[in-house]
Amino acid sequence: MESQIVLGILSAASIASVFVYVLKGLLDQIPDLIRSWRRVVREARGGRQPRR
Repeated sequence: MESQIVLGILSAASIASVFVYVLKGLLDQIPDLIRSWRRVVREARGGRQPRR
């Protein structure tokens, strides 16, 4: 019974660790995705540079 509790805790920790790893990977891709989207929008508008 006690070993099942320990195994349950270890599996929950493993699942949480994988979830955090995957989430970090997704969040690391967001800046590149935003840059790509801005490039697409700029090209769709005729290649004009945004005003600053």
